[in-house]
Amino acid sequence: MGEARFQSSEQLQHELEQLEGRDLHLWSIALLVGIVLAAGLCALIAPKLMWNVGQLRLDAAYLPQIFFGFITLIVLFNAYVLEQRRMLRRARREITHQLLRANTAEQLAQVDPLTETYNRRFLHDLLRKEISRAQRTHNNLSLAMIDVNDFKSINTKFGHVIGDGLLRDVATILKSTFRAADSVIRYGGDEFLVIMTETDTEQAAIAIARLQKNVERWNAGKHVADWTLKLSCGFETYQDGMQVEDLITAADQKMYVEKDAGVAVE
Repeated sequence: MGEARFQSSEQLQHELEQLEGRDLHLWSIALLVGIVLAAGLCALIAPKLMWNVGQLRLDAAYLPQIFFGFITLIVLFNAYVLEQRRMLRRARREITHQLLRANTAEQLAQVDPLTETYNRRFLHDLLRKEISRAQRTHNNLSLAMIDVNDFKSINTKFGHVIGDGLLRDVATILKSTFRAADSVIRYGGDEFLVIMTETDTEQAAIAIARLQKNVERWNAGKHVADWTLKLSCGFETYQDGMQVEDLITAADQKMYVEKDAGVAVE
């Protein structure tokens, strides 16, 4: 398939920057040629100016050679410049195309194909960045762990097609419940995480209450006969000193406390 397919977007961006440097190099050559031609002309006429002031002349016998040599040099140099610019345009077009493909591939690698939410592979990098931003800006950050109760019974009773459809519906409910600035992540088979930026404990509780209403609305639609969607939810607000795993573990433990207590969003 070729090595370019395995290049990251950062590598391709670096190659684009190198092409810009080659473009500048090409113009530097053009400037250098201009300086050389000017120096040659000065070397030709300077002796005449110094020793025969007012009598600047060139021997007619040398004029055709000088003229055609000058024209040939200009033509050759322009041909070289045009070819180099054509190669640069082609290389820039190819790298831009590869960069678009690399960006698309990286985005697809971050997305769960079933639910079209972020996947677990992307979780740690994203949460690490959000924790760093919360520390830097002194803003709140909350993380919700959400589990679909009794999901195995769906696959057993109705089959995996219905089960997959249910997971897509849960993802849709979550994305419609939380803000665009929040990130919904499929953490496991039937578990989801929601990273809520600039959200304290009280605001996170309000978001969970909003989720309750959306789940009630879904259940009222009787999407799956003789089955009620129930979600166990636990959330934790970031505290100074917490690491990624600390925040995930705290939210997970609170979710299981709610689940064991029989408290569910339904």
